[in-house]
Amino acid sequence: MPEHLAKSTNSLKHILPWKAGILTGLTSGLVLGFFLKAIQTYTGEKVYTLLLNIDFVPWLPPTLPEYIEFGLHLIVSIIIGIFYIWWIQRAGHPIAKGVLIGVLSSLLYIPLSQLSSRVPDLYDIKAILYWLAGHLLFGVVVGWCGHLWKHSQKGDSPFRHE
Repeated sequence: MPEHLAKSTNSLKHILPWKAGILTGLTSGLVLGFFLKAIQTYTGEKVYTLLLNIDFVPWLPPTLPEYIEFGLHLIVSIIIGIFYIWWIQRAGHPIAKGVLIGVLSSLLYIPLSQLSSRVPDLYDIKAILYWLAGHLLFGVVVGWCGHLWKHSQKGDSPFRHE
């Protein structure tokens, strides 16, 4: 292989995990956000408000425009996506690890529900179940993205056209 192509391939392999992590976080964050927004719209349970809540961040105003709060949520999701791709790159099992991330992130309900009076109560069973369902969906999407990324690294991506 010519030297310039070898360098290009190596740098592409170095960049792809970042790109995959950003895309994974963005995709899963959008799915979670839209899911919880729909739940809140149709049921009145303030799970989307809980997702975007920033009351506890001392250097931010207690409320910001929704699009900025949603953007902050996506930044957190992208950070999770980058970490996740780094993790499965070293340890494999993308679907199981994605679901694990979803389950672990659902535990944020406990502290977040205590930080504001605008969000569901710690013992609101409906809100907890919606929150858990949303975060399991988040984890499945993370895992699916990781699964696709792992297969693309092997050259057998379902999106590859020959």
